[in-house]
Order: sequence, then C-alpha cells, then structure tokens
Amino acid sequence: MAYTVAVSFDQFYEQINLGGDHRSTANGRKDDIVAKLGKSFEIVEAFSTGSIPKFTALRQHADLDVMVALHYDKHIKGKTPTEVLQSVRNALSQWRTGVRRNGQAVTLSYTTWPSVDVVPVSRSVDGNGKVTHYNVPDSNTDKWIESKPKELAAAIESKASDCGANFRRIIKMIKHWNRVHSDYLQSYHIEVLAIKLFHSDLSDTPWQVFQFFSNARPLLESYLWYENGFADDYLSWSDRQEVLKRFDTAISKSRDAWHKTYGTNSDHKGAIEIWRQIFGSDFPAYG
Repeated sequence: MAYTVAVSFDQFYEQINLGGDHRSTANGRKDDIVAKLGKSFEIVEAFSTGSIPKFTALRQHADLDVMVALHYDKHIKGKTPTEVLQSVRNALSQWRTGVRRNGQAVTLSYTTWPSVDVVPVSRSVDGNGKVTHYNVPDSNTDKWIESKPKELAAAIESKASDCGANFRRIIKMIKHWNRVHSDYLQSYHIEVLAIKLFHSDLSDTPWQVFQFFSNARPLLESYLWYENGFADDYLSWSDRQEVLKRFDTAISKSRDAWHKTYGTNSDHKGAIEIWRQIFGSDFPAYG
C-alpha cells in the first residue's frame, strides 16, 4: 500500500526485482555445464550470459544462459543447427532437458533455482584471431544467428553508468509489463530498445516509463537493426500488430497517469490506480 507515486514505484520495483549479486551462482552453473558436456565435446570457451549476470532479471522469471563454444571442426562443421542442439541434448540425456521456446538452446533443469539454457555456439574470428561474434543455432529456421552477448552486456553497463540506476530498473519494469500483457517481446529485444532510447538521467520514473512506451512504438513498426542482426525478426506480422495495440494502450494510460502528478497536480490516488492497470497486481494499490 502506498500514498504517493514515488513510493508506489519503489515498492513495485522491490516486488519484481531479483535482488542481490547472483554471479557466483551463475558461474557455478557454468562450471557444472562444462563438466557435464566436457565428457562429450571439446569446449574452447564457456561463459554465463542472460538477465542474471546483466542485472536485468525479474524475481520469478530470471533466465540464465550458458554459452558453450564448441570446437568447430569436431562438433559443428557440416551439421545443421538442429543437429548441433540435438547432440548437446543427447549428451545431457541423463538429466531433465527441454528445448527453449525460441529454438536456440537446450534447457537443463536443476532441482534448485536457476535452471539453465545451454547455448552451443561456434566462434567467428578476424585475421588476428580475435572473436568477432558467436554463431547461435536456431532450430526453428535451421539457420545460424550472429550474436554478440558480451558487447550487449557492456552496452547495458555503459548505459547504466550514463543514465543511472533507473536504466536497469525501467528495463525490469517493462519486462514485467510485457509478461502481464501476453509476453510477446523477448527480453533481449526490450534491452535493445532501452539502449536505443535512453541517453541521459532517468530519475523521473513516471515520465521515463511513459517516454519508453511513446518512443519505442515507432521502433516496433518495422524491423529494428542492432549490431549485426535484427532484434525483432522473431515477431510474426500478427504478433507485431498485437504488440503495437498494447503499446498504444500503455502510451495513453501512462500519459494520463504521469499527468495526474505533473507540476502542481497531486492526484496520487488516481495516478496509482492507472499505473496499477498498466503493471498489474504487483504494483501496489493506493492506501
């Protein structure tokens, strides 16, 4: 329960945020994956990625990816993405596994939090032997997708330094909003939108949330290029239209909610009620 918009946003964030530093847990999972797969594959590199090490995770929906770069000639050359993913799943067959919804990883379930999406990749290097990007298998299209996860993590860290703590906070709020409203957008896509849109101080949370919805909408109307690929090519035409409808509603409601406490306006009760409509029951009620 809260009586001001500022307090309500603070309480909302505490409700959805995965607090603490879980990098040691992520590294432990990575080491376990390497030990399991090392019996069947020659691994040239492995590292943790996903929302947990980037500090953009939601409390009940945190994802941990472990990227495992396999020896190309021995394990990837001449194989399709589907075959590579299946070979990893076979190597982990004595444990409970599944395939991630986007078809780009094998999910290994643990009895304790978190489970892990294992992403087998190959590395592409330049003439000096420096890794330029990783090639991620996509079993839905049976194609390889170029990925730069380390550069994305560095970009998020840089933006957080430029924009302040609210950069990651707003990312998490938008991720939660997405889950409440049919979960059409991928976590990576939301992070890219935030990187594209935010450039300075974000201390006025209600205004910046409205600005995200308002300014992200044009970027959702067509394909969004980031680094060396499209961040949103997973969206079908019909899903994209559904996303745009939800953004239109969010723009209208967040504008109204923000205006209720803008300047000399002080209708905190009315504003909180609208923010709760936007973010759902995890946003505290007034009172």
